[in-house]
Amino acid sequence: MNQVTSVSEPVSGEAYFRELCDQLGIAVVATDAEFHITLWNAAAARLFGAGAEQMRGTPLLSVFPMERRQVAERLLRRALEQREGNEFEFDYKDPGGHRREFAAAIAPIMTMGGDCSGVSLCVRDITKRMALQSDLAESQKMAALGEMAGAVAHHFNNVLGGIVTSIDYAHQSDDPAVTRRVFDQVSRALVRTSALVNGLLAFSEGGPHEDNLSDLTELLNGLADETEFALQGRNIRLETAIDSLPVTPVPREQFQIVLHNIMQNAMEAMPEGGLLTLGARVEGEGVVVLVSDTGRGLDQAGVARMFEPFWTTKGALATVQGRAAGLGLAIAHGIVHRMGGTIRVQSQVGKGTTLEIKIPRDAHSNAP
Repeated sequence: MNQVTSVSEPVSGEAYFRELCDQLGIAVVATDAEFHITLWNAAAARLFGAGAEQMRGTPLLSVFPMERRQVAERLLRRALEQREGNEFEFDYKDPGGHRREFAAAIAPIMTMGGDCSGVSLCVRDITKRMALQSDLAESQKMAALGEMAGAVAHHFNNVLGGIVTSIDYAHQSDDPAVTRRVFDQVSRALVRTSALVNGLLAFSEGGPHEDNLSDLTELLNGLADETEFALQGRNIRLETAIDSLPVTPVPREQFQIVLHNIMQNAMEAMPEGGLLTLGARVEGEGVVVLVSDTGRGLDQAGVARMFEPFWTTKGALATVQGRAAGLGLAIAHGIVHRMGGTIRVQSQVGKGTTLEIKIPRDAHSNAP
């Protein structure tokens, strides 16, 4: 005989959904069109340390710290008026006085008639995740600093070792010609050392503290002409896609260093030839400069290390045309950062790399 198991019918209607919402492991908050709290589930009570009876009817903005309320209100109004969801992170001091990191997903609440009656928030405690990310970032930074320190020490040991050897040789000789030759070698070694130190300073501080201003369009057109000449006989074709830009003053010498280093890196990525593209466009309140190549490209690990001083795909402590490799992009990154800009990288192995430099239109005011 088949055994029949009876299944109780689920509770239906508003009570069912309220019970379901209350038992969720994530804080759920809902408001009316005036952003007064209408729903506050049990998880929200645990997260914020206040029960539904206490919070129902209070302004939702009172939950957020004072310094984040303006941003929160803007996102809430966007959800209410434009039916647009968004995400928002904020600090919260719990009843024990501990700082917590919360992430909230904001969404409009729509009625059957298509109107927006309020907003909802789903809030998660991301404190542990943020702490883990911070620890990981710190360990990665320390590892990168360790590698950089080793590379700097290696370079200086090579230079200083050569200087000591040359001076010892000169001490053992009474020939003035030998002494002059040693002085020349020592002078060249010190010039290389000075260039190395200046490169590290440019990476950390953004380069010289005084610079003449030039219009970005002028610099880009000049760079295109110089690159055309440099590409002769290299089987690399240059294409430009420079939109009509507003007058954008930038520190001339510093930004020339940025562009030359990035273009040089792109050309070196295409030893068998390819296509090099230089572009620029307006984006929001800034200007974007794009440099693309069709070279060998990088994997994710390579992209993550692209701006580390002395890291290079050419081999450890490599040299290119007599200069130390691995500082060009690091210097470019330092200068752009000091100008208030950003550099983003997109790369795919076998297909090439694109560097996107975004600077504010008043980048010169941020330059050192």
